[in-house]
Parts: sequence; C-alpha cells; structure tokens
Amino acid sequence: MSTEHIIEQAANWLTRLHDEHVTDADRRAFDTWCQADPRHALAIERMRGLWGSLDTLPAKPARIALNRAFAPRRPRGAQVAGLLGVLLCGWFGLDHLPVWMADQRTGVGERRQIALEDGSRLQLNSNSAVDVKFDGHQRVIELLQGELWVDVAKDAQRPFMVRTDQGTATALGTRYLVKRAEDGTTIVTVIESTVAVKGDSNAGVKVTAGQRSILEHGRAQAPQALGNSDPDAWTRGLLKVNDQPLGDVLQALASYRHGLLRFDAPALQDLRVSGVFKLDDTSAALAALADNLPIQVEYFTDLLVVVKPR
Repeated sequence: MSTEHIIEQAANWLTRLHDEHVTDADRRAFDTWCQADPRHALAIERMRGLWGSLDTLPAKPARIALNRAFAPRRPRGAQVAGLLGVLLCGWFGLDHLPVWMADQRTGVGERRQIALEDGSRLQLNSNSAVDVKFDGHQRVIELLQGELWVDVAKDAQRPFMVRTDQGTATALGTRYLVKRAEDGTTIVTVIESTVAVKGDSNAGVKVTAGQRSILEHGRAQAPQALGNSDPDAWTRGLLKVNDQPLGDVLQALASYRHGLLRFDAPALQDLRVSGVFKLDDTSAALAALADNLPIQVEYFTDLLVVVKPR
C-alpha cells in the first residue's frame, strides 16, 4: 500500500474517532487497522503530533475555512483530523511523505544514534531520514534524506546494504558513510574496510578505507582519495575543514540551523577556511569566521542571518 493511501486512511480514522457518533465497534475496527501494519500506527502517531499545532489555530477563522469543505456542525476535532491528510499532501508534497513516515528521522540540527536489532549501529546527521528493512535474507537501510554513518555487525547470511535512488552501498567490512547530496548525487565514504558501490546502470566499484565514490545518474564513479579530510567528524559534533571554500563551510553550517543562512557565494569565492567548529553552536562558528575573515555576519532575526564581504 502506498504512503499516500496510508495517510488518507489515517486521516479518515482520526475523523471517525472524533465524530460525536463514534461507536465501540469503530474503536475496535481502528485497533485492528493499527495492528495490521506498523506503518498504520506510525501514521496515526505522526498525525497526532501535528494535532496540537493545528488545533491552536484561532477558532473563528478556522471554522469558517473548515465549514466550506465539511458538513456543518461537526466537532472541531473531527474537522482538524479530516484536514490532516490534505495538509500533509499540500504542505509537504507527495515527494516528502516517505520522509515524514520514515522509521527513523532527525530534525534540523539534531543527530541521533540508533542501535539496530542485528547489533549494527547507525548515526543520523541533521535533517535525515531512513527506513529499516530487515528480513531473513538481507538487511537494507533506505536513506530517504540526509546522511548516515553505519557500523555494521557481521552476519554471514544477510548482506548489509544502504540504498538510495541512485544505487546501493553494500558493506564488505564495517564503517562507512552515505549521503544524499542536494544536487541529487549519493556520496559513499568508507572509514574502515571495503564497500561495494553499485549504480543502477553499471557494474559498480569497490571503495576502500580512505576513499569515496559518487553515485550519479545511476553510475558509480571511480573511487577518490579523501586526503586530509575528516568526513565523520560530524558524528562527534564537529565540522573539520582544511583549506575549504568559505561557501562550502557556510552551506555545511546552514544545514544545522533553523531558518535561513544567506550568502553571496560568488562574492566570497576567493575566501578559504581551515579550522574546527562545533556543530551544536553554529552562531559561535559564524562569529569565529567573522573574526578571522573579511566578512560580516548580520542577524536580522534568529531565523535570518546574512553573511557578506566586509
């Protein structure tokens, strides 16, 4: 069943449960539906998480808007529930529904460690989402958004694979990173041992410790050496850069901040940065950059920061 269909069913159930005519039979049927598929209960949980935000809307304007779409005299709870599915599809878009329904996800600026049932360990970077699909034959992590670090437990019977829409990264050892970049590519970086990286349209490559491969247009590029970079520094709450363009550093910091961090990349293209910054305090990182580079950082609000040449 598609995610969109589950969202629609969940919204219908919440509408039904908050109707004044709900029966015990309805509640029993709802319990059966929740138990039929883990995604059903997850959809209800996520919708209830949004409930409070929607139900704090001013009553009079909300009722006027709702009554245009629903029959009059229905309880406000039922009206709010009935709109949740529409709001999710409209505000988040169909492409974002799998992320909203992901098994595990992090918010902006959040990192999370996850222990898997096989003994493997994941860590999700800021604003990331995964689905975990284990069965008797394979272990698959669907990376829906963002970046993950994985330390794979040995299991001779079940290969361990991270999958994106560009291809797969199958562990032949232990620790590696997989990132869905904003340009649509997938970046696989190996910290220890070897990973088999395969696109949809080529035979794939083997990437060893200290190398990375980029999956683009369904093809795995030849491995490249990492040099002096420290790609998993974020798992320790750090951003380490060595002679990197300022624009790249600002983009990395922006992914850990709520709101907007704006900058004119061409105007800053000649400035390069080396240093170590704490990801849990991006304002301190911006202040350090302003102290050491000919730039100024302007805070219009906590949610809008502009960096420009001094």
